[in-house]
Amino acid sequence: MKFNTALKVFVAIIIAELAGVIGLFFAANSVSTWYATQLVRPSWNPSSWVFGPVWITLYAMMGITSYLVWSAATKRTMEGGVQKASLRKRVRGALTIYGMQLALNAAWSIIFFGLRSPGWAFVEIVFLWIAIVATIGVFWRISKPAAWLLVPYILWVSFAGYLNYTIWSLNQGGSTVQPYCTMEAKVCPDGSSVGRSGPKCEFAACPESRYDTTWKTATDEEKGITFRYPEDLGTTYMRAYDWPPQVAITNGPFECTDAGSEIERAGRTHPWKIDDRTYCVTEVVQGAAGSMYTQYAYAVERGPQVWIFTATVRATQCGNYDEPHMTECQAERDTFDFDTVMDRIIRTATTIR
Repeated sequence: MKFNTALKVFVAIIIAELAGVIGLFFAANSVSTWYATQLVRPSWNPSSWVFGPVWITLYAMMGITSYLVWSAATKRTMEGGVQKASLRKRVRGALTIYGMQLALNAAWSIIFFGLRSPGWAFVEIVFLWIAIVATIGVFWRISKPAAWLLVPYILWVSFAGYLNYTIWSLNQGGSTVQPYCTMEAKVCPDGSSVGRSGPKCEFAACPESRYDTTWKTATDEEKGITFRYPEDLGTTYMRAYDWPPQVAITNGPFECTDAGSEIERAGRTHPWKIDDRTYCVTEVVQGAAGSMYTQYAYAVERGPQVWIFTATVRATQCGNYDEPHMTECQAERDTFDFDTVMDRIIRTATTIR
């Protein structure tokens, strides 16, 4: 390719790409804010990063098509019996229509993102589609390769028009349709994470801290787990053993069958729901030296794994005390909730790998 020809192609592409630059100027502040967080969008809406490469390619192809048509006006030979002057007139008309569709292309971004008006943007994109069809028609009479190069452009604008219409429809009258939210996550102070949701795709609120700031941190390097736990149970007549809780990890499905009894050797196993989480709890009770020892195992599903937290609680027989300690002991046992303690601990558990 001669330098003069390459320069003309380059200029033609730059002119086309300018339409995209104008659109980007108006879209820059709205894509990551209004478009990403406030608009209800269909689940099949492409990710934002897709649009940039697609449009850059389409603008480049538009530039090439305009060069092919433009260069036809410089031909010195006869074409189908039409003289050079007549051909140049036809080329000027074709490039005028091409320029109109390019202006409509830039105007769509101004209306949709700049004015934030999907309804009027849809009306505008209909006129853009008609202008592209007209451009293909007039280009076909001058350069068939140029017309073919515009086919991906008309297909993409057809898709963009349908997407525009769908977004406009979903956002009419405060639609409650769930938007498509980006797959981002925010880490909460307790180690858990929340994603974007809701009509504005805002981050969900972090759960209230389930542990006191004085809680200690336990880390099992071998199993790759860390969690927070209280130094003790905060009780007078009950004491925790195997503390902090021990952790075991198994692979496989999470299953739980209600069976057995606390006083049997294998203990009693039963499903137990605490707030929004289901555990499989196993309890084994044994008596020794005036105390009752209850071994607890809380199994919970974590992805493809099952995490099992175990600990033992010693509860002194309240009958061993005189009043008023006997009454205090019984009241403590009646109100003590080890399920809640373990649930709060397990919810802080995260992987460290």
